[in-house]
This record gives sequence, C-alpha cells and structure tokens, in this order.
Amino acid sequence: MTEAEQPPPGDPEMVADESAVPVPAGAPAGSPRRRRGLAAVVALAVFGLAAVLGGGAALGTELTRKPTSAEQTAALAAEIASRWQRLAVATIFPPAITYFDASGTKTTAVVAAIARETSCQQALEPAAFQHLGALRCTAMLRATYVDASGTLVTTVGIAVLPSPAAAQRVQSSLDPMRAGSGLYALPAAGTLATAFGNAQRAADGAEFAGPYLLVFTAGYTDGVPGGDVTINEELVALGSGVLAAVQKILTSHTSPCAMKDIQC
Repeated sequence: MTEAEQPPPGDPEMVADESAVPVPAGAPAGSPRRRRGLAAVVALAVFGLAAVLGGGAALGTELTRKPTSAEQTAALAAEIASRWQRLAVATIFPPAITYFDASGTKTTAVVAAIARETSCQQALEPAAFQHLGALRCTAMLRATYVDASGTLVTTVGIAVLPSPAAAQRVQSSLDPMRAGSGLYALPAAGTLATAFGNAQRAADGAEFAGPYLLVFTAGYTDGVPGGDVTINEELVALGSGVLAAVQKILTSHTSPCAMKDIQC
C-alpha cells in the first residue's frame, strides 16, 4: 500500500479491518521478506584476519577458542532483537496472561484479537509517532486482551526500534502519557472487545525493554467514552500487566552460552 493509499491515522475502519484478518497462531510475527534474511542461529565464532592469513594452526585455534565477553554480549543482543521476527505470534501474545490487578490479586487476561504486522505510523497517534519516526521504527505488533471479568480491555503494541538506547529515548519522551495520546485501539469483532475503539481509550502507558518500545491503551468493554472515566487504576494494572508478560517473552534470557540459539 502506498502512502497515498493508506487510511488516515486513527480511522476506525482501518483498525477494524486489521482485527478482522487474524494472524495464524503458529506464524512468526515478522514479515516473510524480513524472515528470509534472518539467520536461524546467532553464531559466536569470529574469523579474524590473522586466522585467515595465519594458516591451518592459527585457524584451528580461532575456531576452538571461547567467545569473548563482548562477543557473547553482542550475540545476546542480536538474539533478543530478532525475537519479534522469529517467534510465533501466539508465543509473543499468548492466549492467556496472568497478572496482578490494582488490589494485588492475581488474575488473568485472555487474548481477543491479534493484528497483522503494521507500520508504527499506522498504529500510533501522529504526536506519538513523531517521537519514533526519526529513530527508524521498524514495525508494530499489536494484540487486544480482555480481563477475567469481561469489563476491561487493553490493546498492547510492540514497536521495534534499532537499539535499546533508541527505545529508552522514545519512552522518556512519551512519559507521562495521557489517555488517547499513543496507541490506536484494536477492536475485536464478535468478542467482548467489539466496542473498544479510539473514543473508549481511558488510560495509556509505555515502557521499553531491549530494542522494543512497549505501549498500551485501555478502556471498558461497554463502550463508555474514555473521557467519562475518572478512576483507571484497574485499566493501568491490566495494560501494564500484559506488557510485563510480553516483555518477559521478548527479553528474558540466561547466560548467552546456555541459550539454544547461540553457539559458543
């Protein structure tokens, strides 16, 4: 779709159309074009110029040496930065997420819709996108969750940025966020989230993790306008709780050499 053909930002028809085309649960979240260029394994074997020119003995030493701490750190960063492309959407946005509500009680949110990968410009308010556009936001992944009571709903988004520093810079520029100032709502036709549109956004938030900016917007499933909502602690707890679970999936790790995607 060319820029001229794109629906205007915030167009409810655009959002509804995206939610109506579900992403297969086992499909990687990234686009096929990007996935074709992505190596399945992050290798830590570094072939130096000295090894290339130094003959068989030097090459053998280089191949069998342990990776340096800097090489391990770089490989880990590359592995985390590629997860949005390699992991299935149902892994990034699991069917159910456990979190703590505003009273500290453990509860569950269930997924209502997962949108196809889109651009950051199509998924964000213009004022919010201005902070990401200059930093080369690669893509946006989104999903909508409903709480266990069926009364609260949140759309969460993962903006892919070139580095952790860029993600932190954007998060700092957006904080604090007022309701309806960031992510567009993603309705889920035929579910409890059918009536959750941009006018129903009553709480927004953002945080960063690795090269990802994680954002949410939340409201009520009954369609009450966000401007009429004065108490939103539960909405913030829902949005933040879902983001925390997604963040763990995207960035949690053990020692680099203990990870199956990294060869030491």
